[in-house]
Amino acid sequence: MTELQQVEFDLFRIFAETCEKLNLNYFLVCGSALGAKRHGGFIPWDDDLDVGMYREDYNKFIELAPPLLPEGIFLQNYHSDPEYRNIFSKLRNSNTTYIEKTVQHLNINHGIYIDVFPLDGYPQSALEQKWLAFEMKYYVYALLSGFSKSTSLKGTLANLPFRMLGYPRRVKQTLMKYESVISKYPIKDTKLVCNHGTWYGKRNYIPKEFYGKGSVISFEGYPAKVPEDIENYLKTLFGDWQTPPPPEKQRGHHFYEICDTKKPYTEYLN
Repeated sequence: MTELQQVEFDLFRIFAETCEKLNLNYFLVCGSALGAKRHGGFIPWDDDLDVGMYREDYNKFIELAPPLLPEGIFLQNYHSDPEYRNIFSKLRNSNTTYIEKTVQHLNINHGIYIDVFPLDGYPQSALEQKWLAFEMKYYVYALLSGFSKSTSLKGTLANLPFRMLGYPRRVKQTLMKYESVISKYPIKDTKLVCNHGTWYGKRNYIPKEFYGKGSVISFEGYPAKVPEDIENYLKTLFGDWQTPPPPEKQRGHHFYEICDTKKPYTEYLN
């Protein structure tokens, strides 16, 4: 493991042990599920760790976990960090630094983190699906308007109306409305489960039985939970998941200004 992955792995163990104390279920998802199955841990060139929880368990974790976390470990979401602008949570190590380019201007906790995603149901009606996609796109652009300036002309023009309407200053209200939109389909009543916090598009609409109750697999020697039908989950998300990408594409997908596993982010804020 790299030094960054070691900090993320330590955060994951804290997360998993807290879930066990609270009797809550979780899954390694996205590239972390792929790494667990194909590499027995991190994808060697990966720079993050992702976990997902059914919405009911996620809400309980948000409410009950903070008092159980060790000193210096911070559960970040729009409830706990007012300028935070994502629909999911991050578990951060406040004694480290990971200042990403897109959020370097925000007054938030910038410690190294793992992502904690809520998993929601997805409507079966084609009309409801189209309306949900429209609502989500609206709130995504509203939230993006509060990040650093877009690198594309299209992005700049799309964000301009939201900036003029003052959305960058209405973060919590926007996230609350967005969350109410994506969480209105209970998983027990749907056939598909979606992680709305990622960017996989329609590939992220996963049959509920693929998640199931989860199964245990070794992740860097630690017994971690992944979707129950891990192979079909990975096939849906990645296609040919067994074949690694060519060397030129073996790189992480996060871009940071500062990464320091030894010093707290507060030493870099100025």
